[in-house]
Amino acid sequence: MSDPIKISEYIVEYFLLGKTHSDVIERYTQDAGVVADVWLRFAEDATKPVRVLISPADGIAAVDMAWELHHCLKAYRASRNNKPFERIDKLETAAIAPLDNFAVATIYFDELLRVVMPLTRWWRAKKLGRMRSNPAESVPLVDRFKAEILMRLGKSPNAGHLQSKIANPDAELSRDALRDFRIIDAAPIAAAIGVFRAAFDDPRFESADVEQYHGREGHANFIIWVEQNAQTIAKEAHREFQEPLCEAVDQFATPDEEGNYKKEPVIQRVFLDRQAGLSGYHNDALSAIKADAASRLFEIQCDKISWGVIDSGIAATHPAFRDWSKEDAQPFQSRIKSIYDFTLIHRIRNFDLIDAPKGSERRAVIKQVISDLGKLPGCPTGTPWRKQAAINLEQIASQLEQRLLPDWGLIEPVIKMEADDGAALPSDHGTHVAGTLGADWREDGKQLLAGACPDINIYDLRVIPSAGIVGIVDNALQATEFALVAATEFVQFLNRKAGPSGPIIHGINISMSIPHDVRNYGCGATPVCVACDQLAASGVVVVAAAGNRGWNQMETGFGNFTFCSITDPGNGYNVITVGSTHRSRPHTYGVSYFSSRGPTGDGRIKPDLVAPGEKIRGPIRSNAQQELDGTSMAAPYVSGAAAMLMARNRELIGKPMRVKQILCESATDLGRERYFQGHGLVDVLRALQSI
Repeated sequence: MSDPIKISEYIVEYFLLGKTHSDVIERYTQDAGVVADVWLRFAEDATKPVRVLISPADGIAAVDMAWELHHCLKAYRASRNNKPFERIDKLETAAIAPLDNFAVATIYFDELLRVVMPLTRWWRAKKLGRMRSNPAESVPLVDRFKAEILMRLGKSPNAGHLQSKIANPDAELSRDALRDFRIIDAAPIAAAIGVFRAAFDDPRFESADVEQYHGREGHANFIIWVEQNAQTIAKEAHREFQEPLCEAVDQFATPDEEGNYKKEPVIQRVFLDRQAGLSGYHNDALSAIKADAASRLFEIQCDKISWGVIDSGIAATHPAFRDWSKEDAQPFQSRIKSIYDFTLIHRIRNFDLIDAPKGSERRAVIKQVISDLGKLPGCPTGTPWRKQAAINLEQIASQLEQRLLPDWGLIEPVIKMEADDGAALPSDHGTHVAGTLGADWREDGKQLLAGACPDINIYDLRVIPSAGIVGIVDNALQATEFALVAATEFVQFLNRKAGPSGPIIHGINISMSIPHDVRNYGCGATPVCVACDQLAASGVVVVAAAGNRGWNQMETGFGNFTFCSITDPGNGYNVITVGSTHRSRPHTYGVSYFSSRGPTGDGRIKPDLVAPGEKIRGPIRSNAQQELDGTSMAAPYVSGAAAMLMARNRELIGKPMRVKQILCESATDLGRERYFQGHGLVDVLRALQSI
């Protein structure tokens, strides 16, 4: 076990956010191939692998990108000379798995530098391969590159002569000089790489005191540290960009003497596969949004509407989900129509399946995947399921060998779970959310619980893994962004499969949140936001919790309100983003203190609506009920409102933006700040009356 290599977050941000001069922030990673989160995760311990989401370059299919990356990584590892990164232990599998628009991969720091980055369009645009392609011209170019790094570090104020000319509109520059500038423009990121390399070479390089370099005086001391180490940082960066690439990668990254490349870049951008947390744990609430009055007045039935709940899983046999239209049926009939588990989806559609040759070795790999799937809550595990899973995984491997995206039709029976009491689920969260949307719990003729749409059909789409399952994140109450994206793509598959009689799923509810970091790529353009917008574009209503980050708890004092705290996927353009208010007195108490608020990081008004999210009573496992708080509880009320609109006016099915418009325009103004309340409190009755 190697000792960890840690880099101060302050140092990484100093270079990647352009803090190389006082009062200047240039955000070099905004258009770079790798977002800041990835660098910061490696900075926590550069000896450990990081799981990333990768988007393909324009015109490149995700499966083709994943194929090329798989084979380049395989070739690099086969010929791996990882100095100065020899401190990295035995490598984990890269586990590259493609979806329609993204792929997931587990990579090490040297692989980020020597495989992933050279496959990006950013690398090609910066002409970084020229520093290796022609030794005669690369020597002076590399010298200028090193000098530019020193200038950026404040060590050599006159070194950046080329950049000074670029800034001067009267300067005349040759084509070669402009081409050189593209390379030199990568100097800040190169400096960050130099810090990592230096730390690998000498773990004492980065002093622990760096964490204290905050404030005006601390920053001045930090600048002294940077200047003292500038030569080392520049030298290590310059060495890294001259390291030879393996042949498979070299075809993408290095031009010949005429400047031509053998292969086009396949990667557009590399994101961190972020963790999604739960957005929080009466009939009073139904009255607040007028769902009860709307139901009585319009006699709405939602038994022909189906909603997907992307969450931790639902206790399908809970009496709250009984199908009372079949109350005499035996055994118990649940309105949880189907259950699919996406927590191990990255193991199912994975290029590791094709690394083992056909025959006994591949069957052994598939057997292990089936064994891990068998540990998921509700997995059938019987002989018929195991046989079918083995056949389907063999076919999936064959598709990957042909550079084809794995067919969801083969994946569906592998991830389909059986209904049970949910005892093995990681949380009550999904059961409570589903109950807020569609509970109908009756005993002895008495209504114990009622959701917004008591007769709606629900699809359980699980993305929160249970503890002890191999190949998932350590924290059992977090989902991966990859799993969330996979679930949205699967919904589109189900609806396509239905053909003219569809859709099968009319809307989805995501009561989960991933904090958006402004240091990264554009707000609303992260993988999960893009996936949700695409799902909405396919005709599915997408409702998401705004998040519970509206209040910042300070170490001392009472804390303060936080603006621009809307989380992903609530930052999506076409998503209906929901904040929280009091369950029975929204006009009195306004927006819940914890409810995330806008504007979004790029200046859009969010949330779109608010709904009751305080002390909401709903079903939990063990056939029980509990009051929970959070925007998680608010979102399903808006899902219910959208479902009621479509149930009453079926022409709205497949028109999620029209549904969103109606709900927003008919909302009740609570008299609060727009960035707190959005358009206001969802009003089901007024929405129905407006059409």
